[in-house]
Amino acid sequence: MSNVTWSGGTEHWTKKGDINLFLWEKKASPDVPFKGTLFFIHGSSMASQPTFDLYVQGRPYSSAMDWFTAHGYDT
Repeated sequence: MSNVTWSGGTEHWTKKGDINLFLWEKKASPDVPFKGTLFFIHGSSMASQPTFDLYVQGRPYSSAMDWFTAHGYDT
């Protein structure tokens, strides 16, 4: 089994009652005008980080988060 390494983002943790919530943040590119913030949420018990921030070598923008940050959004 291979290890997955996440890059370019910041890990955050918070609580909702007694439940721990994981958050993954990526900042907008400084090379384009800032357009706003997008908040990705999911309704599954599985981690959503691979869904929203998937890296596939040789396939630019497999990560929805990378696409939006390149276009001026914090995600």
